[in-house]
Amino acid sequence: MSRLTRAFFLFFTLIWTVKAIGTEPNPSPLWPDAEYDTTVPSVQSVLGYQPGQRITTHSDMLKYFEALASAQPTRIKIFEYGRTWEGRQLIYAVIGTPERIARLDEFKAGMQALSDPRKTDSAEAKSLIATLPSSVWLQHGVHGNEISSTDAAMLTAYHLLAAPEHPTSQLILDNILVFIDPLQNPDGRERFTSRYFATIGLEPSADRYSAEHNEPWPRGRSNHYLFDMNRDWLAITQPETAGKVAALNMYRPTVVIDLHEMGGDSGYFFPPAAQPVNPHMSEDQLENTRIIGEHIGSRFDEFGMDYFTREVYDAFYPGYGDSWPTFYGASASTYEVGSSRGDKYETKDGAIKHYRDTVQRHFVASIATAEATARNRAEILNDFYQYQVDAIKAGESDAQERFFVFSSQLNRAGSHHLATLLAEHGAEVSQAEASFKACGTQFPKGSYIVDTAQPRGRFVKTTLTQQVDMSDAFIKEQQRRRARKLESEIYDVTGWSLPLLFNVPVVACGKAPKTDSHLVSAADVLNGNITNPNASVAYVVSWGDSASGRFLSEAMRRGLALKSSDEAFTIEGKTYPAGSLVIEVKANNADLAQQIQQIATSTGALITGLNTSWVTDGPSFGSDKMPRLHAVNIAIAWDEPTSSLSAGSLRFVIERQFGYPTTAIRTEHIASADLDRYDVLILPSADYSSHFNESALEKVSAWINNGGVLITVGDATRYAASSEAGLLNAHREALYKEKTEDAPKPAEEDEATVDGTHIESREAMLVAIEPESTDPDYIAGIIAKVEVD
Repeated sequence: MSRLTRAFFLFFTLIWTVKAIGTEPNPSPLWPDAEYDTTVPSVQSVLGYQPGQRITTHSDMLKYFEALASAQPTRIKIFEYGRTWEGRQLIYAVIGTPERIARLDEFKAGMQALSDPRKTDSAEAKSLIATLPSSVWLQHGVHGNEISSTDAAMLTAYHLLAAPEHPTSQLILDNILVFIDPLQNPDGRERFTSRYFATIGLEPSADRYSAEHNEPWPRGRSNHYLFDMNRDWLAITQPETAGKVAALNMYRPTVVIDLHEMGGDSGYFFPPAAQPVNPHMSEDQLENTRIIGEHIGSRFDEFGMDYFTREVYDAFYPGYGDSWPTFYGASASTYEVGSSRGDKYETKDGAIKHYRDTVQRHFVASIATAEATARNRAEILNDFYQYQVDAIKAGESDAQERFFVFSSQLNRAGSHHLATLLAEHGAEVSQAEASFKACGTQFPKGSYIVDTAQPRGRFVKTTLTQQVDMSDAFIKEQQRRRARKLESEIYDVTGWSLPLLFNVPVVACGKAPKTDSHLVSAADVLNGNITNPNASVAYVVSWGDSASGRFLSEAMRRGLALKSSDEAFTIEGKTYPAGSLVIEVKANNADLAQQIQQIATSTGALITGLNTSWVTDGPSFGSDKMPRLHAVNIAIAWDEPTSSLSAGSLRFVIERQFGYPTTAIRTEHIASADLDRYDVLILPSADYSSHFNESALEKVSAWINNGGVLITVGDATRYAASSEAGLLNAHREALYKEKTEDAPKPAEEDEATVDGTHIESREAMLVAIEPESTDPDYIAGIIAKVEVD
């Protein structure tokens, strides 16, 4: 053996020795003094690796839970609650004693009874509380690249099933049911894991700059349509969210925990939450989370694990996974572990954080949560019932805003969406069966009434009011920080009014409307209708809400010949607004009436059939002001540098809410693509300066001049209006500042901005937008007296 050969041999021997040492699984026990039943399948026996030794994929997670259910069918049940956009299965597991698993329907009925004091008086509630188990719902991986919680879910299930005789497990199983949703976002996790495993080299790297720790666009955080699903709990737009909401409303678990990951340099967070706290949460709920947090702290002390509380993660926005459940009465929290971002990660202080460490921390926190809930079973159930009692009392005593009322005719589709969405959340919404007067306003038949004197009254209050106030002390502290040029301490969302979201005017008052009504169901359909379905001349769809937008999308996809009026018009005594659609019978096939009926049923649009085309005011059907519409080809910029949240939500709204397809074009290809193929180009929020060179800008500008429609969103509008891009003939306004005589002269602004303007009224706005210079009037055929110098 030559010297060179011997050197290479020793070198590679050293590498493999280091690799073997680096991947040695953690030998410490999962839980102190726990002995595990070998008949219960372990992660090692099913998947071939120790918990936390490898990042588990969605399919392997399903495989492991199916193995547990097969081996222990009387102590764990698996339920499917939905499918993702990409067709992946969403499941939750329930773990308990054989007796409790066999009586899950009784538990469900008991929790439903405790949820409504109008049907269950205090004596009945006391009897139920004496026998019902409490329950913990552990939900994992809503962000697909927050990876450790799914493996912790598998470990939690294994521990409870394989060590049932351990004192901690006995306490838990004797007093509570444990629900485990092991993976809320399979599509995002699969995006992460496929890319992660594709970038690993000889061994996993701890270097924060390595490719495996830095995901390409759009990362695994979001789901198929690139939604951050921890912000989807109020709107319920995604199937993953809808399934969870239905399951939680069915069982009403009393403690709900959402397990997350944060930056790799951080430790571990659990409650109490930071300020501000939503004022519609109860003191009992906050105290329960504090008690649970204190117990987790004692367990972390035993394991030698660091943690922090009362910082960063507030409890203000009601639409997170850790806050939405509080509004049916649960005590809910978020747990955050500093992520290893893969198999291992070097923190800023030089420590190596292993994946197994993050998995273990979530596992310990989960068991400690179940343990604390079991110790306080009766108190937590009693607080759950009392929450419902107090919510009803709060509504009954509200003399100003007990009842929220909104019309069924103003934004008909939006009002229906809001009413059925509230019902999906579990709130009671009534629909009037006759016209009525309420809150000083006359409302038509079909309008909606929401009484806050109901168990979900606090949810109604916090989502239907336009303003939910933070505490005075928190506001004062933020003002102090602002004065010292420090960032605010609010974590995220501060505004969420559902009526504003759906553009639905809502009035509120303390006096009950007098009208017969029926309860709205989440499954209620917006009924389309055709007046004169066998029209001989045309059908008209009044423009104005999403139903008419959906009608237009489907009509264009079917190839119907239709027109849109540029101005309002009146025919047969009825006035239709600008934008209304006209579908002429003779311009379409013989089956038009059948197609119109089908589209009306699927979209909820209201359609009027006409036997005449005689318009008495506004443009006639043959006017140039009523042009023919053609199906458009929509392109949307995709990939870097676009904001994935902006790109995904835009595509979702067009495709899933209006039913029209789009073409996603990678941004780098826009410069070389044949843009004449597309009628519309959408630029999601982003700064495109690094991706659009001079040639690309010239191409887009020429396309616009040839009739292409450019839509920009967020930062893309800032970019398009910049002097560099020059795609919009507009300038950004600089910050408006009140001008005074002794005010210092402002620094010279960028040429792409103009002075900000404070507009105090609509009349002032109309004056402000008048052109500063216009061409002289041109009126043909007049005689004018002029004087020429």
